Amino acid sequence: MTDQPDDRPNPRPSPRPTPPGPADEPRPASAPAARPALRRRQVGARRPVPRPGRAERPAASSAPTDVDADATQAVEVYVSERVLVGAAGLAQPTEARSVFALEEPPPEPFELEGEWVRVSRRSGWLRRSLILLVIFGTVVGVCGVWTAGWLHGQVHPAGDHGAAVPFTIEQGQATNTVANNLAGQKVIGNATVFRYWLRRQGGEQTFKAGDYDLFERMDYPELLTALRAGPKPPVQIRVTVPPGLTTAQMQKVLLEKLPGFDAKELIEALKRRELDPTYAQPIFGLREGLFFPDTYNVDEDASTSEYALLKRMRDQMDKVLKELDVENRAKALGYTTYDILKVASLIEEEAKVDTDRPKIARVIYNRLAKNIPLGIDASTRFAVNKTNGEPLTVSDLASDSPYNTRKAAGLPPTPISGPGRKSIEAALTPAAGTWIYYALTDEGGVKGAHTFATTAAEFEAAVRVCRQLTYCD
Repeated sequence: MTDQPDDRPNPRPSPRPTPPGPADEPRPASAPAARPALRRRQVGARRPVPRPGRAERPAASSAPTDVDADATQAVEVYVSERVLVGAAGLAQPTEARSVFALEEPPPEPFELEGEWVRVSRRSGWLRRSLILLVIFGTVVGVCGVWTAGWLHGQVHPAGDHGAAVPFTIEQGQATNTVANNLAGQKVIGNATVFRYWLRRQGGEQTFKAGDYDLFERMDYPELLTALRAGPKPPVQIRVTVPPGLTTAQMQKVLLEKLPGFDAKELIEALKRRELDPTYAQPIFGLREGLFFPDTYNVDEDASTSEYALLKRMRDQMDKVLKELDVENRAKALGYTTYDILKVASLIEEEAKVDTDRPKIARVIYNRLAKNIPLGIDASTRFAVNKTNGEPLTVSDLASDSPYNTRKAAGLPPTPISGPGRKSIEAALTPAAGTWIYYALTDEGGVKGAHTFATTAAEFEAAVRVCRQLTYCD
């Protein structure tokens, strides 16, 4: 049966023909034209791969080449993407086989005789673009999911709060600075994210200056609520300095009420010249009567600054003196502002009830006018460094101190204590009277009231009552 050429567009390669041997009969003349013989290469042979458009090579011998029996075992591989163009210009299918050794890498493509073309692969730019687009979309999606998760973790940190963070916003501090400080103290994780998040909460935010109690790793909404609520109220310590205390007694009260105060630093603060009043120079380095006795709310800053509180108390005394117009009213009485403070300090130590204050002031002015020693035991106790109520000895009464008004005439060199407003007002408005003496007798059944006398006999009678009540020695 004669072989007919396969006119199908893509003929299936037919089994490889067996090379004719010597005993085979020659092909009849009427048989169809023989297909171009295929070259066979032995394993390991390398030949350049033909490319379209190359010059036609000389026809190779049609005699087949036998495979060396001793050569490495070879495997045939069919290639169906090549076609041969015959002499008549018609495409004819051909069988393309290659032989390579199993133990070695595949050989280069084999060479076919005659003109040939390569059929292009079906995958084109559209398919490659689609693949790249899918890859790009996948990468963008993964990055987007990761970024969204990271941003959520910044706004809503996982887990509980960290350590407490005392945070301060200074006056006039910009929002960017506040955000950077929050990140620096680990209240938030990222300052930039917090700033952009703030802008989405109703525009640029401003916060009040002050101290805040925050925590590490705070949730943004929770943090914003705390900042909008404003700073915490400053810690206030109420310190009451009662009237009638000496400077030494006042120091003791301040040290007891304010643990942040240091005794040595308080003494040094008392020596500062900034505390000198404009109306007098301190005598003997004493600053008695210059600090207004009152109740003070001391914040955290002042609770550790001895000078700050002393300056505040000194300023308060100046304020009270100005409110009472002491300078002008003192001149009307023939005295100075500092003299009024001395008289007021004596009244503060002697008076037990408010009704007695103007009367005691009148006794002092009457004695001064008559050049009679005041004889006020409170000043004598100050001279010998005794507190009010401590008994005086004979030696105390004989002291040569200018504060011993039993011997020294006139007012003491300085106030002997811190006078309150009522005593200052009494010193400016003494009661009308001719009294020269007074003694504690609970006059009129009022405990602590004095009996005021003009004559020595009236005074002696009042002293006997005072001794009966054990008020006098």
